[in-house]
This record gives sequence, C-alpha cells and structure tokens, in this order.
Amino acid sequence: MTFVTHRGVVRSHELDHMGHMNVVAYAAKFDEGTWSFFNDIGLTPSYLRSSGKATAAVRYEITYERELQVGDVVTVRTHLTRLGRTSLAFRHEMWNGETGDRVATADVTGVLIDRAGRRPVAWPEDLAERLRALIG
Repeated sequence: MTFVTHRGVVRSHELDHMGHMNVVAYAAKFDEGTWSFFNDIGLTPSYLRSSGKATAAVRYEITYERELQVGDVVTVRTHLTRLGRTSLAFRHEMWNGETGDRVATADVTGVLIDRAGRRPVAWPEDLAERLRALIG
C-alpha cells in the first residue's frame, strides 16, 4: 500500500548555487514524509510516547533523478518494503506535480528501539501483523 506522505512546493531558500533544489531540501521533504508515513501505519506520536519506543534510522540512501526548481510542486509517496524482527524498510518516491516525473527516491531502513534501554526491540505482534499486511 502506498501513502501520500508529503505535498509541497520548492521555495527559493531551498535552492543551491546552481538554482536547483538543494540536497538538504530533498532530505527535509523526505523526513516530513517519514513522520507522516509512520503516523499512517500506526507509529503515531502518542503510540511512541506511551509505549516507550522510538525509531532510529540506520540506513538512508537518496537517488536524485531529475532537478527541481523554485515553484515546482512535489508529492512524496511512501510504501513499506520489508519488515524484520526489529527493523522496517520503506521507500519514498518524490514526484514533480506538473510533469509527473519521478525526481528522487529515498530507501530507508529504521529500527524500533526501547527509549530507556536504547536497544532494538521486536515489533509487538499486533503491530507487526498490521505492518506485514501493508507490504506488497
């Protein structure tokens, strides 16, 4: 299942010295998408706070395919690609809203951790079952 996790526009302060969206801005838009995605799949802020859990990124790989310029409208779509005992992997795809071109992808792996112990922990079975159903 794919979720729309971010919609926005490229702002002038997000440009690099060549007039294209800077790599920091790609990362920021993907990061906003991550938190929206987590909310959509049940890793809500209240769940993380009440359970004493957190997530930590352990791998983050961005591929840049097309340039974006000021005023371009972007949409990030995200889907879960893998669920491990303590980890999950997902892919963000950023699209140019005018041209329909995919402009970048981000492949991310994160780990569920216990906040107090700062150690990876297994997914609770009810949540793991729900997450497995989203892979496809």
